[in-house]
Amino acid sequence: MKRRVPKPLLIVLLVVVLAYPAFQLFLLGYTGVRMLVAGQETHEVVYKITGTADRPDIRYVRDGHRDSVELKYASLPWESSKLKTKGSAQVLSVSALQQLEDDGSVRCEIWLDGALVESSESAPGTGLSASCTHLP
Repeated sequence: MKRRVPKPLLIVLLVVVLAYPAFQLFLLGYTGVRMLVAGQETHEVVYKITGTADRPDIRYVRDGHRDSVELKYASLPWESSKLKTKGSAQVLSVSALQQLEDDGSVRCEIWLDGALVESSESAPGTGLSASCTHLP
């Protein structure tokens, strides 16, 4: 005599076999949406250069990717305007370099959404330069 599988057990097996791939697709879609939303987030960036150096050159990244700005012979203290960047995988960078002989100091800071995320100060005897880079 042939044994039959009870119908409720077949239904449970069918639901499990079909539900697992559907659940995986749901998780993949959820992750994709989270990544898309993170890529659209707007952040506020402020760069600051302080110190006693006499008119250093300042270079900073404006949009977080490729648009850099160079200022020759900037007066200190210097602060960028509030820059808006999109996404979370951005490179934030600012540097100051004193071309002339100077016994002063220079310090750089990166502020992201109102919080200090990176700072650096020139070391004595190594020339006047400071560079800050942050990868959020």
